[in-house]
Amino acid sequence: MGIRIGLIFNRYRSDGGTERITSSVFDALAEDNVEWVVLTRRWGGVLPPNVRVIECRPFAIGRRWRLRSFIRSLERHLRTLSVDFVQSQVHLPQVDIFRADGGVHAEWLTQRRRAAAPLARWWRRFGGYHRDKLRMEEQMYASARLKAVICNSQMVLEDIERRFPDCRAKLRVIENGIDVAHFKRDARAQEIGRQTRAQLGISANAPVFLCVGSGFERKGVKTAIAALAKMPPQAHLIIVGRDSRTAHYRRAARRHRVEDRTHFMGSRDDVRPYFWAADALVHPALYEAFGIVIAEAMASGIPVIASTRTGAARAMVRGGETGQLFDSLDVNGFARAMRAIAERDVDACLKSRMACEAVAQDYSVERMRRELLEFYDGFR
Repeated sequence: MGIRIGLIFNRYRSDGGTERITSSVFDALAEDNVEWVVLTRRWGGVLPPNVRVIECRPFAIGRRWRLRSFIRSLERHLRTLSVDFVQSQVHLPQVDIFRADGGVHAEWLTQRRRAAAPLARWWRRFGGYHRDKLRMEEQMYASARLKAVICNSQMVLEDIERRFPDCRAKLRVIENGIDVAHFKRDARAQEIGRQTRAQLGISANAPVFLCVGSGFERKGVKTAIAALAKMPPQAHLIIVGRDSRTAHYRRAARRHRVEDRTHFMGSRDDVRPYFWAADALVHPALYEAFGIVIAEAMASGIPVIASTRTGAARAMVRGGETGQLFDSLDVNGFARAMRAIAERDVDACLKSRMACEAVAQDYSVERMRRELLEFYDGFR
């Protein structure tokens, strides 16, 4: 195919969902002669052979200064960058393609305000950092250079259409894909799941719910903990991911008197043992453009209880056997769904597993690869 793509990425962390998808895109297109030149603040992962990284790390203190310094550094590099076209996951008017992996920033702020204290709502509305981000978003969507926007879910496409209707013709949905077989719940996986439970002191018959993702505010961990408190005392919640305010969420578990049933595992390179140990994924995200953990959970054979503002869940949850959707702040709704999962019999569990695995087949890396190749070939 012979394409050289400039990719602008804010910061690469190996444990992030967006980063895992980016890596899978690199791998999926590696044999199709697609070369990437990545401009980023920091690269923290393994460097594939078809990827060259340019780190843009000007000195800065504070996130607003850091953002502005990063943008100025990007603009300098873009003036001399030799690529076929520039794709960005950062809002910039100097790009040809925008990949909206984070959805719409204005929509994220709207959803975030619903769960915030009054002072935090005021600060996020009038603080300089978010004003800069909103201005950048508006300038990019108004840019004459912008030719296409890759939306990773139908939900994101609809959010962009609603806020930036002039861009409707530029929008294309290409949903993320995973290595479905990597998460298959075979006999070995089931044994690993049992061992994981045992390591955490959880009995084989106890209902186990799982939250996966860093940035606990966005992922709705507060709602998950509150819902656990409404469950029978044998139920457990495993939380995989990192957050600078983890101590705050540990205190929340203590306030709800579920600290002995809430397991904070930190960041993990391999989350499969926790999927295989769990009965369901709980994902009350305030706003999640896609949510790769939804696809990973279903490939692992477990249903998903998620928010209505999670793109992948809206596409993949297709009836009670695959999960349920609620408002991200509906603690009672999440608790009811979790209780229903805990009360299933063996036949219901088997039907749910088969339904989830069937849905996951539509979200393979190979399907994503085909759609991306078609898109890039047509874009040229």
